[in-house]
Amino acid sequence: MNRIPALATCLVVLLAACGAPKRAVKTEQELLARRTQVQMFAGAMKAGIMESLCRHAHKEREADPNFSLDILVLSGGGDFGAYGTGLLRGWSESANPPMKLPKWDIVTGVSTGALIAPFAYLGAPDDLVKIDEFYRNPKPDWVKTRGLLFFLPENASFLEVPGLERELDSIVSRNFLERIAVEAAEGRVLTVQTTNVDDGSPQPFNYGLAAEMALVNLKAAKDEAQRIAALRRPRDILLASAGIPGAFPPREVDGQLFVDGGTTSNIIYGGALGREETFGATWKRLYPGQPIPKLRYWVIINNYGVSIPRTIQEGWPEIITRSLELSIRYSTLTSLRHLFALAEVTQLRGDGETEVRWTSIPDSWRPVNKGDFDEATMRSLSDLGRKLATEPGTWSTVCP
Repeated sequence: MNRIPALATCLVVLLAACGAPKRAVKTEQELLARRTQVQMFAGAMKAGIMESLCRHAHKEREADPNFSLDILVLSGGGDFGAYGTGLLRGWSESANPPMKLPKWDIVTGVSTGALIAPFAYLGAPDDLVKIDEFYRNPKPDWVKTRGLLFFLPENASFLEVPGLERELDSIVSRNFLERIAVEAAEGRVLTVQTTNVDDGSPQPFNYGLAAEMALVNLKAAKDEAQRIAALRRPRDILLASAGIPGAFPPREVDGQLFVDGGTTSNIIYGGALGREETFGATWKRLYPGQPIPKLRYWVIINNYGVSIPRTIQEGWPEIITRSLELSIRYSTLTSLRHLFALAEVTQLRGDGETEVRWTSIPDSWRPVNKGDFDEATMRSLSDLGRKLATEPGTWSTVCP
């Protein structure tokens, strides 16, 4: 959730980690060998997902010749994720929106977008109300300091998130995972972005597969401890994606350490796929001569499109905080521009038509109060999103 608190940012820069390592230190050779294994698995996974997605699209095309593949992309943004939850809720509640709320074929989420993504993926009105109410009602213990000695370098982070952990423990239930697994079996895709700090790379998780694995482990669980462990992995994947480095605790998953997905990419949209791995190329291989379904991207940026100007004082804490904010904003814009370029290249290659729509918090909006996870501010954003959901100009089709 990548609105990085100024105090945490400054202390991350000021203090270097020291003391005896708490985790077993692997050699570079061991880590490189693991990277090779992960890359091989990821390559096979991408191919399998894309083929399954094409079969899903082919089945839908048979029922509806005008079927388009709809892709929802949810960015990071911390408490500003209330904009996205309000937008999706308002869209689902509107009787006559400018465009009908799709049943998403692919949903991707980063940081706060990762927390929203499963609810958007499930997509029932109750799901969208539930996640919007979650953002409209932040609890005081969602985020708290570790006490007077929070800055000690042996701490995993300056802050703790007991409230978020409690909320996600109640959300990531057997029923929740079963519903996700059912949709994944239909060929729909749910992806959550994290950053693997051991490997030094972005790592998206196929959350449909994570749900299926958790259900298998739940079925095999022999006691309460094993049941909790089975549910802990899909929960920790979400918390890892939202884990602001240094501020929020990192999460160890499958022996590797993960932090905020926004560290490496604030939106994910398939930009790293090679040409032969893309939907269009896979479709042409599986269904030669048949028209390729149109791809429609819907990108929700849970923040301003560009940073709001303000006078910055010359002290280094403010300079560093502002610079990190700008790096996230403009890397997001660069990714969005890349997506528009990919859409054009895809069509020029003959790999199908692609549309891109995007929305962000209007420049005219301002937080109600200062500080993160403020209820009045989050409710204001949720209300704004619900209002804009019914307005024709909310979605831009112009490259920023």
